[in-house]
Amino acid sequence: MTAPSTSASGSTELSGAAANPAWRAEFPVTQNLTYLNHAAVAPLSRRARQAMEAFLAEATEYGAWSGETWMAGYQACRQSLARLLTARAEDIALLKNTTEGMATVALGLDWRPGDRIVTAACEFPANIYPWLALRERGVQVEFVPHGPLGVDLEALRRQARSAKLVALSLVQYLSGARLDVAAVGQICRETGALFFLDAIQGLGAFPVRAADSGVHFLAADGHKWLAGPEGAAVFYVHPEALPLLTPRVVGWMSVAPWADFSAAARLANAGAGRSGAPLPWQTDASRFECGTLNTLGLRGLSAAVDLLLEVGGAAIERQILALTRQLAAGLRERGAEIHGPRGEPGAPEAACSGIVSFRLPGQDSPALLARLRRANICCAERQGYIRCAPHFYNSPEEIGRLLAALG
Repeated sequence: MTAPSTSASGSTELSGAAANPAWRAEFPVTQNLTYLNHAAVAPLSRRARQAMEAFLAEATEYGAWSGETWMAGYQACRQSLARLLTARAEDIALLKNTTEGMATVALGLDWRPGDRIVTAACEFPANIYPWLALRERGVQVEFVPHGPLGVDLEALRRQARSAKLVALSLVQYLSGARLDVAAVGQICRETGALFFLDAIQGLGAFPVRAADSGVHFLAADGHKWLAGPEGAAVFYVHPEALPLLTPRVVGWMSVAPWADFSAAARLANAGAGRSGAPLPWQTDASRFECGTLNTLGLRGLSAAVDLLLEVGGAAIERQILALTRQLAAGLRERGAEIHGPRGEPGAPEAACSGIVSFRLPGQDSPALLARLRRANICCAERQGYIRCAPHFYNSPEEIGRLLAALG
């Protein structure tokens, strides 16, 4: 894919895979709306819908007659997510949302009074409350300083010393500041802290190399930048961190002999579960899948991820950054206050993401959002800012439509 260029009119011209009309045609929402709200809930692609409809037809007409194909579908989803994360399929658990992944870490680590967690006050509440709840057990929660370009890495280096866990987002949900994952991973290696990455606001928009960037745990729901359905999420555990994390929500699929329905009685008689005698957990991250999975949602998520892999992570990243760059330039012309990296002159592209939050002087943001809605432009309002979040299939013309609607 060639690099985007800027035309005399100020619009961004794109070419190559991400600008291919075939990719845009995968998203029928473009026939109805200018949809710039992928940081909230993304519309489904045709192929994600078709995958889910195929399963619904199968379940309606044949029930569980072909249940073995369901297991194959779970594994296919794990493999696709592993490719997206440059990881191994056995390090992937299929959960229901990002918060479940966070709770798995918060409940599963061996916390002691005085243990420290470092996060940031700018995090989405889902990446704060699970850690605050641990204060009842004597765990200390500290907040690293942050600014328009994200967290202060030097301050993080100081605070991470002797910390048990660092918990940060790949992309901050309001400012759109993108984390230098490799740099944080290196800090955690140097300080001995575990690294939890809330990836929901970036996975699918930007490449993530979980296995070799120092990430120990990662969680992301499928309904934002992965463009999948709600209720289907990925949870990644680095193999070195797996022994550190004990399943706390335990079910019949958590243990190695899960398909042997008589094994529970034998294990009970053998003393499994008594003090000092752990259950025979599954040997990989699937131990955190306690019961029946969301088969319908995972069919859709698998198809959605396969589409992203087909387009290519580098092409998706370039397209998204080009669109947010165009949007920020148009907002500055209108005197908007831009919150985050796109509002900072000379901010590196590596700090920017698919999120641009702004407000116009003298204009009420909820009223402005209502005006955009009347023009069939879908954005969101967060903390007094209008938050825009275009994906790879959006076009420069749609950004122009938004800017024109602002006046």
